[in-house]
Amino acid sequence: MARLVCFASDLTDVAQLRRLASFQALGHEVISVASRKGALPEVNWQNIDLGEIGQHGLLRRGRLALATALRDPRLVPLVQEADLLVARNVDMLALAAALRLRSGATAPIAYEVLDIHSLFEGASVKSRMACWGERRLMAGAEVLWLSSPGFHTGYFAPVQGYAGPWHLVENKMVVPDNMPRPVPTNRVRSGEALRLGWIGAIRCRPSFELLLRVAEQMGQAVEVHIHGKIHDHVLPDFHARIAGLGNVMFHGAYAYPQGLAACYDSCDVVWAQDLWQMGDPSRSGNSDLLLPNRIYEAGWHGCPVIALSGTETGRKIEETGQGWTLRTADTEALIGLLQDLTTPKIAAARQRITDLPETVFRQTPADVVALLASAGVEPCSSDAGAPLSKSGA
Repeated sequence: MARLVCFASDLTDVAQLRRLASFQALGHEVISVASRKGALPEVNWQNIDLGEIGQHGLLRRGRLALATALRDPRLVPLVQEADLLVARNVDMLALAAALRLRSGATAPIAYEVLDIHSLFEGASVKSRMACWGERRLMAGAEVLWLSSPGFHTGYFAPVQGYAGPWHLVENKMVVPDNMPRPVPTNRVRSGEALRLGWIGAIRCRPSFELLLRVAEQMGQAVEVHIHGKIHDHVLPDFHARIAGLGNVMFHGAYAYPQGLAACYDSCDVVWAQDLWQMGDPSRSGNSDLLLPNRIYEAGWHGCPVIALSGTETGRKIEETGQGWTLRTADTEALIGLLQDLTTPKIAAARQRITDLPETVFRQTPADVVALLASAGVEPCSSDAGAPLSKSGA
């Protein structure tokens, strides 16, 4: 059993909770050192609470966490006794590095990245300083954990000059062992409205505007069904904007993972592309490089998706054959694609998805074992296939 001290900028993030639970499910001791963006969630491992940080920017979050942590007498002994320090996002990497230096500890650091923050984009003095700081911190990390290969090829290798070890850990579904893969249904019928879904964290303004224009122009030929949590600081006008559109329906938040089946089963196709942090012609942005959770969720539930070609999301969709890609994210292109989606085409896409191995979309214990092994952590026993059914999120 290894002692894993995990630094997290937001313990209310369900993906973060699932990651920590997956470590614990393999028998390792998990200790989180975490700030949060809401009420403290209930967890069944030791947590050092760094307090609530709200929607502050990355630099302010980092300063708050660092100031709090360096005053906490519990952290130095924890870091000294750790077998691995896991730092999720650059603010937590700074914290882990500072505590390791202060304590004289020798535990390796795994730097986990799920997004490239906009702070590191562009040629401003602030961006250049941020990139320099991240490079200095990464020099002390033993391995980089990335949720998309695009982060390596589009940012860490060309921009940061990173040539060290890295490991791909995709945002796959985490589901109980007793939850079988759903059998998709072919809902659309000739003459009925096509149901276009948008499911997950609802925070992308460009996607929101695009889907509203499609709904307005296609009228009763399409229904836009939105499921998930609205990020009010990004879309404060969400409810007012959809109020006058009878073919746009908001269904609210859902329980993960059991609530996802109803969301995806009610849709014929899902919009999967993130657009809000697209890069310019000279450099890729976060949206060009990421692989969102929804492509795995949709695939697990047998629902086709739409993405943008030339992005990492689009390349993944084209590789798996689980949907269609657009050359440009504009209204005319999306309407043209939707009008071309006949019942047989949708049924064929659902069958292609169903024929793919479930491990394309579902995280397995072996995935988690391999992730930890990339940082030098050995399995707790010869049984590396321990179930993850007791994950806490």
